[in-house]
Amino acid sequence: MEDYATGNINIGCSDSSKETYMFELENCLEVLTKVDLDLAYSSEKLVNLHGLLMYLLAQESELETIAVGNNYFSAEFLEKALVFNLLSGVLDSEVRELESFVVSLQGEIVEAHKIKSSRRHLAEPFTMMEEKLIDSEESLTQTQRQISEVKIQSAKLQRTVLAFTHDNWKSDIAELSGHGLLSNIHAQSNMQIAGQRHILKMLEKSLARELDLEKRLTESRKTEEELKLKLHYTEQVAFHMEETAELVWGRFLEADNSVVVLKGISNELLGRLQLVHFNLNGMIQRESELKSKFEDCVEELKEKDAALENFNSRDAETSAIDAELSTLREKVKFLEEKLKESELQLSNAKATNNSSQAKVRELENLVDSLKESIDVADTRAESAELKVAELTGTSVELTEELNFLKESASNTGKRVGVLEKQLREAEIQLQHARASSEASQEQQNMLYSAIWDMETLIEDLKSKVTKAEHKADSAEEHCIILSETNSDLTKELSILRDRIEYLEASSDQAKSSKVESSKDINVRTQSIMDLVTQLTKESERIEKQLNHLTKENKILAAKLGKPVKDASVGYNNEEDDDKDLPSMKNNLSNASCSKSSLEAVKGSFGQSFQAEMYERIRFYGLSSKSDEPSQEASSSDSDVKNSVTVNSSDGTVSKLAASIIISRSLTSLCPRVGGANELRQSCDFLGNLC
Repeated sequence: MEDYATGNINIGCSDSSKETYMFELENCLEVLTKVDLDLAYSSEKLVNLHGLLMYLLAQESELETIAVGNNYFSAEFLEKALVFNLLSGVLDSEVRELESFVVSLQGEIVEAHKIKSSRRHLAEPFTMMEEKLIDSEESLTQTQRQISEVKIQSAKLQRTVLAFTHDNWKSDIAELSGHGLLSNIHAQSNMQIAGQRHILKMLEKSLARELDLEKRLTESRKTEEELKLKLHYTEQVAFHMEETAELVWGRFLEADNSVVVLKGISNELLGRLQLVHFNLNGMIQRESELKSKFEDCVEELKEKDAALENFNSRDAETSAIDAELSTLREKVKFLEEKLKESELQLSNAKATNNSSQAKVRELENLVDSLKESIDVADTRAESAELKVAELTGTSVELTEELNFLKESASNTGKRVGVLEKQLREAEIQLQHARASSEASQEQQNMLYSAIWDMETLIEDLKSKVTKAEHKADSAEEHCIILSETNSDLTKELSILRDRIEYLEASSDQAKSSKVESSKDINVRTQSIMDLVTQLTKESERIEKQLNHLTKENKILAAKLGKPVKDASVGYNNEEDDDKDLPSMKNNLSNASCSKSSLEAVKGSFGQSFQAEMYERIRFYGLSSKSDEPSQEASSSDSDVKNSVTVNSSDGTVSKLAASIIISRSLTSLCPRVGGANELRQSCDFLGNLC
């Protein structure tokens, strides 16, 4: 019973502390999941930075090989150097950002240690949290080492970039300015820088989208893990509740069985009590009958005593009897005194018997052994009656003997001896009656003690039955509460399962959208790279054609007898143009054929190149923006036409026009990128040169 009470108390305490326990578990799990996600993010970012570092190291080796060959003028070297510079800057900034993120993550781990120290009363979650924090600290130290290595490598790369920019480029610029090819190299480098910036910005956008998708995936995974942990802990709580319900149900069944047993015992005791009451009533009736018989005997003895007194009075009148008769009378008186004493003892026995009867009436309880004592009392009463009858007979005999003594005094001695023997036997019988009365009193005392013990036992059983009923009621209430909590838990489990299914579907959709976006990004990057390669090929073809045309122009000029001047010098110096006008007017008639052929070739080349470039630019520009390409295309058409018509007689001018077309096409491809202003400035600079 005490175990059952303690179990009920423990169940109440667990119900009160359940909410706080679940809240502390949720806080611990949130901290652990946040630290794990941050570590996963830092490790993934570190892996990506390692890949970028390996790529930059490969590019560094390629640039060194190109620099050893003294091929600083090539477009490939310029493009790779620019890409190397940009990527090394990106690597440096990302490494710094990752280092600051790791520092903040270390602070979060310290806070998690504080939370762990404050949650020491939790047993299993405390050990799990401690193990996870130790693992996270080890992984954090490894990431810090890797970050330091990447930082050292990025510093080396920055040094190489500075070396390339300061040493090699100064010598190259001096040589190029001496040869007069600096403007062309500037134009090509600007074109390549613009294309590379555009590509890098597109790649940055794609990387930003991928990072956003990865963040969403990590958030969905985090929610999935949290829901799984909540499910696990709710299942554990439900399992413990089921175990407690089973224990309570078992105790309830035990209490029910004990109640049934106690009810049976109480029914048996009630039956026994009824039997005892019935036997007591019968014994009371028998005692009343015995009392009536005893009173009749007493009256008869009184009558006999009166007769004896009359007999004594008659004996007094006969004073003439011998001395022997006087002695006999004295003996008779002595016997009468003994009879009186026996009568007094009998009256005392009657009083004790009456008191015992009163006590038996007050208690109204009896045991089966009482029947035997009553039978003994009956036998004793019968023996007393027999003794009274014997005494009456003896008194009659004495009277007869006295009468006979009157007649014959010779036989008096013998009769006196017989009377003495009878008196001795009467004394022995009185002693036996006293012993039997004392034994009956002891038996009555034993009966009273047994009855008292039975009453106390019945009261204890009644109290236990009431306690068992109260406990059964409390167990029923606890069972009802447990059934309600189980129903609530089943509802929560169904809701959580529905949420998990929804999250799984959303994660699948996110994965599919990520795959589609990655495919789209790959297609667009491939198309952009193809466009860039085609542009480089076209620029090379244009350069070859322009070189061929310049050679033909020089040959024609040599045939006409006039040296060809540099286009940049001729167009920058207006006074020289004014001085050369008469000579050129004189030679126009001689070189009309050559100029017409050059104009035809350049016009056909410009028209074909413009048509091809505008078709491609419009095709790729419509996918990014639908309103701006028409305006920019018209402006680029007018600019290109002006540039071509102004300087149609020189090969360098057509080369500049081609560079303007390429730069304007690239600006139309990336109108929303931040480098569009720089590209437009370069185009304006080239227009001024033209």
